[in-house]
Amino acid sequence: MRRLCLAMCMVVSVMSLGGCLSMFGEISEEEHAERTLMSVNEYTGEEYRLRGGQATNDLAQELFPDIEEAVQAFFREEYKTDVIVHNAVGASGGATVFVESVGEPHFHTFAIIPIDTENKRVRAEDVWTEEGQVEQSLFGGLLAMIMEDEFKALEEYLVGLTKEYPVVGFRQEAVNNVIASGYTTPYFFIQPLSMDELEGINQLYLDNPDIRKEELREHFDVESYEANDLSITVELFMSEPKMDPDEEIFNMVVHDLETMEGIPRGAYAFLLRDNNVIKRTGTGNDRNYLRRNTPNKIIRD
Repeated sequence: MRRLCLAMCMVVSVMSLGGCLSMFGEISEEEHAERTLMSVNEYTGEEYRLRGGQATNDLAQELFPDIEEAVQAFFREEYKTDVIVHNAVGASGGATVFVESVGEPHFHTFAIIPIDTENKRVRAEDVWTEEGQVEQSLFGGLLAMIMEDEFKALEEYLVGLTKEYPVVGFRQEAVNNVIASGYTTPYFFIQPLSMDELEGINQLYLDNPDIRKEELREHFDVESYEANDLSITVELFMSEPKMDPDEEIFNMVVHDLETMEGIPRGAYAFLLRDNNVIKRTGTGNDRNYLRRNTPNKIIRD
């Protein structure tokens, strides 16, 4: 099977007597944080790594032009979509490649390309992606076209929050380089789960990549889909290092997501984190955050 190891390289720490154990012995909590975390304000994804990718990461950078050409050809052929190749990260036997679609439908996703390490070449003919990954991402981008006004309202609300309160989202560079969540902004991403309309709407686009929003709307009823099937995750960070998640801001955003008009129908999760990102995984610090999530999502129906 030509499948690569996609497991994230998670940093495992063991707490002991107020410190952390590592291969170097016990280290302080502060030193552990310094080694594993960095401010979301600075994070661009440069430190992102995948388990098993040490052998191919340098080759992925060296062969980036070949990777770019092969992956762009793959998306044009398989999904009728032009993409920008932002980043290639070594994985077991190859590289995971992070891409962004050009124009609409807009989405971020990934593909995997095997690398022949002995001969230092990419196997362009064997580019692949996880089953359903791009399809879900594409559908999310099409939904954002169909519900353009609703998603614009959500985005404007979150941008407004960052101007009025000490909160921020991811840098756009980080979104481009290490996030593959489909329709994604620095503040939220969407995941259409088991929506029955996915295959049909995607096929409309694949048959006609120039399809207009008005035609897509004729085939998708924004009032009839199950709100639970459209997961919308809002993730914000405190704007400065050393700031803990602010409970008043958290409660205010939860209330707004529960009551504000004009945003998409869906199942909302909200996470407010401190200012830190785990360097190797590109995810927020999982030791210091407030959340409203499964099984108690905010359902807007």
